[in-house]
Amino acid sequence: MKHTLKNAVITAIISTTINPAFAHGDGSHGVEELIDTTVVARRASQLPSSTTSKLYSLEPDALRPIGILDLTTALEQLPGVTISSSSQSGAIQGIRLRGLRPQDTQVRVDGVRFTRRLGNLDIFTGNSPMTGLSKVELLQGSQSALFGAGSNGGVLNLTTKRGEKGMKKRSTLEAGSFNSLSLENVQGGRWKKLSYYLATKYQTTDNDTYGDNSEAGGFDNDSVRINSALRLGYDLREDLALGLTIRAADITYETPQFGGSRSESDFYLGTLYADYQITDLLRSKLTLSYLMENTEFSTFDVSYDQFGISSENAYQYSGIGSISFGAEYENQDYSNNSSFTPVNRKDHYTAVYLNHAYDLENLTIDAGVRYENYHSFGSHTSWKTGVLYHLNDRKTQLRANLGTGFNTPTLIQLYSPGGTAGNPDLDPETSLGWDIGITHEITDKHTGSLTFFETEIEDAIQINNGFTTYENTPGKSKASGITAALNGELTDQVSYLLNYTWLDKSFAGQPEQQLNAQVVFKANDKLQFGFGAKYLDQRSFGGNDLDDALIVRAFGSYQLNDYIRLHGRVENLTDTSYSHVDFTSSFGPGDSPARRLGVHAGITVEW
Repeated sequence: MKHTLKNAVITAIISTTINPAFAHGDGSHGVEELIDTTVVARRASQLPSSTTSKLYSLEPDALRPIGILDLTTALEQLPGVTISSSSQSGAIQGIRLRGLRPQDTQVRVDGVRFTRRLGNLDIFTGNSPMTGLSKVELLQGSQSALFGAGSNGGVLNLTTKRGEKGMKKRSTLEAGSFNSLSLENVQGGRWKKLSYYLATKYQTTDNDTYGDNSEAGGFDNDSVRINSALRLGYDLREDLALGLTIRAADITYETPQFGGSRSESDFYLGTLYADYQITDLLRSKLTLSYLMENTEFSTFDVSYDQFGISSENAYQYSGIGSISFGAEYENQDYSNNSSFTPVNRKDHYTAVYLNHAYDLENLTIDAGVRYENYHSFGSHTSWKTGVLYHLNDRKTQLRANLGTGFNTPTLIQLYSPGGTAGNPDLDPETSLGWDIGITHEITDKHTGSLTFFETEIEDAIQINNGFTTYENTPGKSKASGITAALNGELTDQVSYLLNYTWLDKSFAGQPEQQLNAQVVFKANDKLQFGFGAKYLDQRSFGGNDLDDALIVRAFGSYQLNDYIRLHGRVENLTDTSYSHVDFTSSFGPGDSPARRLGVHAGITVEW
């Protein structure tokens, strides 16, 4: 797909309509992709322009030259996204969509779901670079009809890159403030029927912005992480592809807060898949997966194992009609060795789903339903319907979606071994969400969009007033608001992005208003540079009020020759003093200051 400068800032995929073709959206069968496709909206390959829900697609290779290197940094450029953090680099970071909570966003990696039942999902998302990813897709709005529990707000889909013939090897070194250092190496290729791709990244930083506390108790707030990704593919026949993906992360994080603490986390995800084009109209994919997490805290250890199997199928039964259907099974095992309340729990679930789509000339209609049965909580059925309509010669798109969803309690909420006690009697949450939006191509170089949304959650799980345990909140809790976005090219050399989020109601003290802006100047084929800014309104993460903040960044890159590119970035250019969270109480301080001004520079070699 051809990348314009606008793509380099951010690619916002908006809906049009087509008859869904069975293009190989994940690159299997050894076929070179001629068009961009997605599988996240229907769990079947389609053009992104035919999705009724709002779908954003980020391209890691395009974001790297403008200094966006981590997953959460990339996501917070999007409308309707707030990233909450407990501290600095290496700390947990929660993805909050449209005023909801981190547990309302389902993260999927290579087709495997990461839900908040995984004990420390926010550690994983907070320590995920863009390394090794071919695509980052964010589908906003209720998606439980296809993906089940934990997707009331949307689905984040991450896909490991595949090797291609002629792919260049790449090594990157970057160093900067706070004793920061990162090393990255990627390589891939194709030999006959076999494709391969391998990526690794090492990062370390001191994060010393705590003044006298920065070395308290022997802890200097170090963050060290190693991320790895591997993908192998083999075209057994022209219509049958086999594959293996492995993603791993080794994370160490230290903080001086509360006398100092240290955590170490290991994540491992492996998948085996077979992708079979049974007929011209029917395609099927079978995936086996294993997900593991081990986290060692100062006082106890947590272990989580998840084995899964899924079958995803797509059938194009006519020129305008298609269905996607499938089944899933997961087995989960959670344990901790806390001296307070050691826990060893097992659970499993089964699910089936069905989605039907009509793609007419100017109208797309999607409707889906999913049934899930949990050993611990019983069964639940979710549904969703969406409509997309084009007018003004397809320059204007109108969309509307309505769907139900649910959330099972997390393992921490059920069996927390310390601090806030777990409550094994918690009930699942249920939800109803809707959104209405318009996207308009103002000119061939400028596009604007506006979306209204609301989600109601019944029996929402929260900490009780005494901070002693988790409980279900009586009645309904609501998140609602508006997102607006404008992006385009002012000239052939200057592109921009501007988006705004207003939350009428939200969970956990999120900012009522949030604004993101970015401008990129492409001086010539070798030099580009730009600025980005983020405004956070007053908020109360942690329970205490936080002042509003404007955070500015600058970035640039220069292609020295065919092999070497130099890059630099300045984070928090204005040296703004602000905090991520503040839960200071009579028991002691709980303020977590954000990083102040930081300068980073590096070199990339490709061959």
